[in-house]
Amino acid sequence: MQIAGLILNQMLQFFLMLLFGFILVKSRLLGPDDSKILSTLSIYLVLPCVIVNAFQVELTKETSSGLLLAFGAACIIHFLLVSVNALFRRLFHLDPVEQASVIYSNAGNMIIPIVSSVLGPEWVLYSSAFVSVQILFLWVHCKGLLCGESRPDLRKLLRNINVWAILAGIFLFIMQIHLPVLVSDTFSSIGNLMAPLGMIVMGMLLAGSRLSTVFGSVRVYLVAGLRLLVCPLLVLALFTVTHAAAWLPKADIILFISFLACTTPASATITQMAQVYGKDAQAASSVNLVTTVCCLATMPVLAQCYWLVTGTGSF
Repeated sequence: MQIAGLILNQMLQFFLMLLFGFILVKSRLLGPDDSKILSTLSIYLVLPCVIVNAFQVELTKETSSGLLLAFGAACIIHFLLVSVNALFRRLFHLDPVEQASVIYSNAGNMIIPIVSSVLGPEWVLYSSAFVSVQILFLWVHCKGLLCGESRPDLRKLLRNINVWAILAGIFLFIMQIHLPVLVSDTFSSIGNLMAPLGMIVMGMLLAGSRLSTVFGSVRVYLVAGLRLLVCPLLVLALFTVTHAAAWLPKADIILFISFLACTTPASATITQMAQVYGKDAQAASSVNLVTTVCCLATMPVLAQCYWLVTGTGSF
C-alpha cells in the first residue's frame, strides 16, 4: 500500500504538470510546435546534467558488488527487450515510435523519487545505474530506430553531448572525482527539470490533438499492454529462472529496483526525441499518457508479484 500511495502521488504531480502544458496551448499563449524548444532544451541540456550527476556517488567495498549487479542487470534487461522487440514488431506491425515506447520506460523521471521514498536515499545509487544504462541505449539504439539508421554513426555519436556526458560521468566515477558543490548543485537543479519539461511537452502536444482519439485508439492499448505487462513479466521470468535474487546478500532489493524501473510507463524522452527527429510525437505522447494512467494499477501489483515469485520476502 505504501508504494501504491507514492506512485499515485507522483502520478498526480505529473498530471498537473501535463495540465499546465495543455492550458498554455489552449489559452493560445503558446502553440503546439513551441514544445520543440522545450524538447531540445531537455535533451541537450537537462539530460546531460542528469547523466553526470548520476555517477557522482561514493564507491565502497560494500557497494561495488551491488553496483556491478545493478549495471549488469540493466544491460541484460535492455538487451532482452531490444531482442524481443523484433518479435513484437513482426507480430503486431509496430512502427518505430511504438517499438521505442515498448522498450524504453520512464525510469528516469519516476524510479529515483519512488526508490528514495520507499527504500531510502541510500538505494538511489542502484536506480541511477539503470537510468545511466538506459540513457546509453537511448542514444545508441533508440535514436537509430527513430531515424531509420541500421547502425550507429560513430562520428555523429561522438558529437552527441549525452554520449560525452556518459563518458565523463564514468571517468569521474572510476577515479572518484567529485565535482565542486557549486557545480554539482547546479547540475542537480537543472536535472530536476527533466520530469516537468517532459510532462509539459506532452501536455502541449495533446492540446493539439483530440483526446477522444488518444483514448479511443486500440493501438495505444496494445502498446501499453506490451510496455506495462509483457516486458516486466519477461524480466521477472528471467530473474526467477536464474535465481539472481540470491546471488548477493542484498541482490533481492537491488534487482527489485531494476524490475520496478521496468514497470514504469513509456519513456517521456521518446516523445521529445520523436519531435526533435521529425517523427510522430503526438503518437508517442498518447502512449505515454495512457501508460501513465494504467500504471496506477499495474505497478503496485507487479511490485508485489516480484516478492511473491522470487520468494525473498517483502520490503
